[in-house]
Amino acid sequence: MPEFFTPEQANKMLPEVRLIVKRIVGLNKEIPLLIGMTRSKSIDELSLQITKLAERGIELKDANIGLIDFPAKKFDERVYLCWKLGEPEVMYWHDLQGGFRGRRLLKPEPLKAR
Repeated sequence: MPEFFTPEQANKMLPEVRLIVKRIVGLNKEIPLLIGMTRSKSIDELSLQITKLAERGIELKDANIGLIDFPAKKFDERVYLCWKLGEPEVMYWHDLQGGFRGRRLLKPEPLKAR
């Protein structure tokens, strides 16, 4: 896996990543309702899914909403490409301190004619 992702590389990985993140969100909601051995197995499965992301160089930021970051560079500055479960593709980026609230569109929408 690349150390830094381009938007194209991140989007190419999304079909597989989307399944992993969807499973993480589901398990995260399910675990508090479980008890005993079933809960233990679900926690192990959650850990496995998070590890799958990490092995691909992807950082899980919020397991409740399925928010992940792909390390990237913008003009030699380290940034993150940001994606959330439900979004059709990687469309946002933010600097290292900006987080979700600092997200900006990768491709600003063109100005509309009046």
